[in-house]
Amino acid sequence: MKATFLIPPPLDGALAAERIFGCNYGIYPSPNIFILILAAILKEEGFSVLLQDLTADGEDREDLIGFLKTDDSDIYIFYTVFLSKKTDLMARDLIREHRPGAKCIFLATEPTGEPDAFVDSNSIVVRGEPDDTIREAAPKIVKGEDLSAVLGISWMSGGRIVHNPPRAIIDDLDRLPFPDRSLVDKNSYHNPKLSRLPFTVLMASRGCAYRCYYCVPNSLDFAREIEFKKTSLGHKKPPVRMRSAANVLTELRQIKKEGYRSFFILDDQFLWDEKRSLEIMAGLKKLDMEWSCLARANHLQNEEIIKAMAEAGCAFIAIGVESFNQAILDYIKKDLKVEMVYKAVANLKKYGIEPELNILLGSCPLETEETINHTVREAVKLNVDYTLISVCTPFPNTEFNRIAKEQGWMIEPEYRAIDPIKQSFISYPHLTKDDLERLIRKAYLKFYFRPSYIAKRLRRVKGMRDLWNKIKAAATIFRG
Repeated sequence: MKATFLIPPPLDGALAAERIFGCNYGIYPSPNIFILILAAILKEEGFSVLLQDLTADGEDREDLIGFLKTDDSDIYIFYTVFLSKKTDLMARDLIREHRPGAKCIFLATEPTGEPDAFVDSNSIVVRGEPDDTIREAAPKIVKGEDLSAVLGISWMSGGRIVHNPPRAIIDDLDRLPFPDRSLVDKNSYHNPKLSRLPFTVLMASRGCAYRCYYCVPNSLDFAREIEFKKTSLGHKKPPVRMRSAANVLTELRQIKKEGYRSFFILDDQFLWDEKRSLEIMAGLKKLDMEWSCLARANHLQNEEIIKAMAEAGCAFIAIGVESFNQAILDYIKKDLKVEMVYKAVANLKKYGIEPELNILLGSCPLETEETINHTVREAVKLNVDYTLISVCTPFPNTEFNRIAKEQGWMIEPEYRAIDPIKQSFISYPHLTKDDLERLIRKAYLKFYFRPSYIAKRLRRVKGMRDLWNKIKAAATIFRG
């Protein structure tokens, strides 16, 4: 049995979609850790596994066709987010043409949310959290066995689409295999905010306990959430599940042994349990690695935790700020006080960890040009090295999407793919699409083209490769 995880090149005229978070086009390349976990699972089930990432080296449609003509995989697996939907379906058409006997499996956020758009006579959807489902389903698909008892799939039976009952979320994440990083070229990936190479990513927990109404979490957590909400009372989010500190440290020792020198923890919120966090930091301190993570400002108030993170090699932490206006934060259900952001940034700077501020413009009708200008001014005053600014986007399957449709804030009846770091799909009567796009351009120029900022960044460059990676990341943000 042979399975190929296929990441096709852009076939729809757009840029290559970033698939880990799934809500923008790639600013810098990162290995898709979710695929690598599934690859390890299929290897345990006796599959020969290949990861064919045609975006990593800039390959095109003809390269994909050339691969398909010589390949002999039984199944092709697509990890599909909204921005990659068109490309992945077009790639399926090419598989039908050149590998007509092969089957396709679609999983992740978009197939979970809209399975009917993907299911056909030779395509199956794995909904929600995919690990246990793909372990059970993939061998049956290859062998042509009955799928009626496989939980968590949508498939074609007797000429009609069948949605099998959902599968329960995984409670014990420690039982999953570690990602099979042997499938990727470790030199193909980098993070411009981390200077040590090679670079990889890691996931230590699944889910988020907070209720931000616009939120698109990482794509695995979002698929997990979409599926869970379909059957949960009151459409509640699934509970957070954490890997044990011991299990996380075992994987970290493995990636250190494999030659990696830096990593990013892509959990939607890394710092849940303080005792667990301190245990992970104590183990990490011995490994001499550079790393980063995502954390909410309200979990960055304890200096003991931050000091331990700094001593363990943490270089930067991305913080979801969204706005420096408290009324806006309350409206969007951020469950955060503005003053916590200032304290979090001060704490990180005190111990030498660089904060990254993630800001959303136009997240609700309380937003005005003045509130946007105030937020940008406050971000500049904090004098951090990185700020990622986006226009708040009504992505499918979010509460913001539902409300924006009801209130008539969307520029079209249904969302279509845009790049939120330069485009708006929202238009308020007092703050139009054109206003938001003008203001985000102005915000990026104000933040990144300060002479003091440019001078500081140049002083911190660690060699030509580090400089080139930073230039490529900046060019992606400012491309036309």
